[in-house]
Amino acid sequence: MDFDDLDEVEVVADAAEEKAAAERAAAAEKLSAERRAKLKEDAVEAPKEAPKAANGTNGASDAPSVPLWEVVGGADKGGILVRDGESTSSQQLSERLSTGAKVEQLELKGQRLHYRLKSGTGPQEGWISIALSGKDLAVLLRPHVPVLPRDTEPRCSGELAKAPVGWTPVSMPQLQEKHMQMGTGIIYKIDFPFNAELLQKMGPSWLTKAFHTAGSMPKDNKVKTLKNIKEYIGGGNCSKLVFDVEYEQPAPDLHTELFAKIPFPLAGNTLSDRMASSVMQSGAEIGEINAQRLLESRLPFSIPRYYFGDVSNDTSNWILITERIPFGKQDGDRKMDPAYDKMKDWELKGTVDEYYFLLTTYGARMAGMDKAEKLAPRAVMDGFFPSAAMRPKEHWGMRAESSGIGEKEFAMKIKMGVDFVGTTGKALFPAECSTASFLQKYKKILAISNAYTAEMAWWCNRNPDYIAWSHGNLNVDNVFFWRDASDKLDLGVLDWGGARTDSLGWKLWWWLYCCEYDFLNANLDALLDCFIKEYQASGGPLLERKELRWQFTLSALQQGVGLLGAVPQIYKMCKKPEFASIKDRLDPRISQNIDGKNTLRIYIGTFINICNMIKDWDIESQLDQWVKELCGNIGIAEKKVSWE
Repeated sequence: MDFDDLDEVEVVADAAEEKAAAERAAAAEKLSAERRAKLKEDAVEAPKEAPKAANGTNGASDAPSVPLWEVVGGADKGGILVRDGESTSSQQLSERLSTGAKVEQLELKGQRLHYRLKSGTGPQEGWISIALSGKDLAVLLRPHVPVLPRDTEPRCSGELAKAPVGWTPVSMPQLQEKHMQMGTGIIYKIDFPFNAELLQKMGPSWLTKAFHTAGSMPKDNKVKTLKNIKEYIGGGNCSKLVFDVEYEQPAPDLHTELFAKIPFPLAGNTLSDRMASSVMQSGAEIGEINAQRLLESRLPFSIPRYYFGDVSNDTSNWILITERIPFGKQDGDRKMDPAYDKMKDWELKGTVDEYYFLLTTYGARMAGMDKAEKLAPRAVMDGFFPSAAMRPKEHWGMRAESSGIGEKEFAMKIKMGVDFVGTTGKALFPAECSTASFLQKYKKILAISNAYTAEMAWWCNRNPDYIAWSHGNLNVDNVFFWRDASDKLDLGVLDWGGARTDSLGWKLWWWLYCCEYDFLNANLDALLDCFIKEYQASGGPLLERKELRWQFTLSALQQGVGLLGAVPQIYKMCKKPEFASIKDRLDPRISQNIDGKNTLRIYIGTFINICNMIKDWDIESQLDQWVKELCGNIGIAEKKVSWE
């Protein structure tokens, strides 16, 4: 969701290149302490701010009298370097200028900006580089002009009338051979760019053709200019592009600030991510594109305006172009929240309850509307998003022996997991989690969960009442929030990867797994009750909380098994010796994005949440009872499971 954490690279003395481990640990602990203090504050609403003009500044003027800049670089370093003079060899100041800081322009000489601080932290005045090595470190703030609504129902109804497209899984050799090739899209049958270089090369003429083909721009208009293209890594699932356009006929209901999702490069720090998305999750992009192009006009909340999306089955490349959400700006009557990231709930601008109950409410309404066929007729939805309810019982892979990973592989992975929880990362977990009794329980529960992998999936999808189409990952980073004139919180939804028709308990886990454990533990039943109420009110059947909660728990246990294989990746992103001086997950060495991705923070935070659940929720006895009920239901003997 956020812009790439851009690094400023300057030539400095060798002595300043690397800090001693003790200094890094001390700095990390200082930031951790600040975050711990913030988490302990009473949950009260943020103070009201004075209304802001369209340019994001206080006051009535439509444009600032002095140019304003925002710092976008240095997120992983605590900000960007500041010097006391124009020259890059002038004295470096001791403080950095924080990412997100807003500054007034005093002088601009080439790529060097003399500034005065308006908001954020850092030196009150100094000189910074606005760009380095082609990457922006600070950007000029321009007045934001709200875009008028547009009736997208004719476009959506036309798309829903088309036949669904098929998909053949992509192989690893196919990906390696063709990932840099242009390919024809399976939806609109035209070629498309999949990186910044190709978008620049194909230019306004391609955008015009694409928008006309998708029906997102009137046929009598054209894209005249394409500019300000920037590619970056953000989040954990793909690369991103932002760019600006101008139209031949300026239109108040067409966006000039656009956003695109594209594949990760098959290289460097995103090599394994690209292989996972294009091969192991082959075709997942179709669901995201379909959600945007088919249902934009029918959902019970806003989503980013769709302009174009397609994927090539031959190359696995894809693109999805939408409006760019004006995070942190005044958008007409809407005061937009900043973009949030997973597992950083201390950054939320209001109470945690306010955000998560709103998420749950809208997610339930979406699922209930699907169940009542208010989004599209059942046969149409099932054509584009095949339902788990259509899958025969015998096709789930249930069997008398383990239906999870092999015994040797599991033994190796559980050993790594136990070492991380009980030894290497023990400071991250409650003290009980490093005791022999807890670790034995942890091994037993995950061993059973692995052995019954297919059976758990079937169980969660066995009752059609608990199956509906909805978002697959409705976390705060996949949502854009705003407050209206009366300060009421509302939201729109982003990032539709994983949108499909399957278990609601499974989905609820993936909506809530990144919130703070104390909040989850105290509020889960209330959140489930909220979901049940709104789901029924929107057209779904009445659900039982006990069943929904158990589906939620089984989903968590399956992720717990999957996380065992993530331990080597954790140590790749944060070296194993570093954990000796890490006291909690708020330490910036694990809480900050690594290479622009939130993967490390999520892996560790989810480990912590699942271990807390095992510690507090009496899962062991519930799982033993469930195994007996399951085996009686499907007519098999209890499996022999070893966890020693």
